[in-house]
Amino acid sequence: MKWLVVIGFVGLSNAFTASRIGNTVVSRKEKKRMNIRNSATAVSESTGFFFDRFDETKELQRASRRDVYDAAAWRKHRSTKRYFRSIFNVFKSLALRGISLELFLIGAVASLVTYLHTAGIASLMFPALPLTMTAPAVALLVTFRTNQAYDRWWEARKIWGAVINKTRDLTRQSHWFKDPENARRMSGLAVAFSYALNAHCLKGTMTNPKNHIGEHATVDDKLASEIEPLIGKESTKEVLAAPHRPVEVCRLLTRCLANEALTPQIKARVDENVAFYSDFGGMCDRIQKTPMPLTYTRHTARFLTTWLMFVPSALLGAGLAPAAVITGSIVISAIFLGIDELSALLEEPFSVLPMDSYCNGLRDLHLYAEFKPAPEPERAMPVYYG
Repeated sequence: MKWLVVIGFVGLSNAFTASRIGNTVVSRKEKKRMNIRNSATAVSESTGFFFDRFDETKELQRASRRDVYDAAAWRKHRSTKRYFRSIFNVFKSLALRGISLELFLIGAVASLVTYLHTAGIASLMFPALPLTMTAPAVALLVTFRTNQAYDRWWEARKIWGAVINKTRDLTRQSHWFKDPENARRMSGLAVAFSYALNAHCLKGTMTNPKNHIGEHATVDDKLASEIEPLIGKESTKEVLAAPHRPVEVCRLLTRCLANEALTPQIKARVDENVAFYSDFGGMCDRIQKTPMPLTYTRHTARFLTTWLMFVPSALLGAGLAPAAVITGSIVISAIFLGIDELSALLEEPFSVLPMDSYCNGLRDLHLYAEFKPAPEPERAMPVYYG
């Protein structure tokens, strides 16, 4: 009977964890399926529980992680002060803030276990051997998930690096056009693609999209204000009305290229860059619409939470003082849950990448460019021998 208390808290913690799994975006139908599967829990993802408000705050804080480094930032990053700065700013950590409710629950369980033991009501000491034997499995699960999440972030960063390079290349190739207005439109459409892809990646990924749109009322208003100076009002309406806006910009790029009298070789080279844009859109869709296997995510969360719930009893069985049991349980939980939270932060990478800065840099490059009629190629003088 004495373990009923611990088992009850483990069940509560699993319900708590199941309610907060799924930082990725799922459809309404999938949410209903998840609620049916977790019907044994008292918390549902679709209810207006206070967890939703806490998660909304977490989502709003993701924008603060869109760092763009320059030389001064790199110097500060590798400074010897970084350790002290990280220690003193530990309570500002996004990862620790994200697991604050979990740490509060672990602390409450540790306090209850310690109180019941010291008051002589129930002895909830647990041998440390089972936790020692299963610790490598916990570490393996958490590490694998973190590595996979980092790979998704790394892939998204490489995709956007390629978008930047191809946009610069298209801006350069637009100077082959003989019509200056057509050249300016081609360059503007190339930059507009980056804005359209940015909006496409961010739309629907945030609990509160106003975090990304500043003073604009909607995501569409923000996108319209960004691309209308580049491609005009009519083309902006076409892009906003399209179901897949990056693909629509690619179509406008192809139409612009078809209106220009270029040699077949030059047209082929320009069209090759436009084709890359379609690939980039598909790559971003693959990351955005396909999370890590939910079975793995749920199993990791349940196993980790259950394991951490037995840590206070194991520390108590090791003979630690009550204060050390509570403190040690929270610290150990912060380490493991913090690593798992890092994977949740990186699994959906677009809301933490500084894509607005990428797009604005390309826009400045376009505005700086001076479009003039392309000069006629010089004819080679004939060479006579003998």
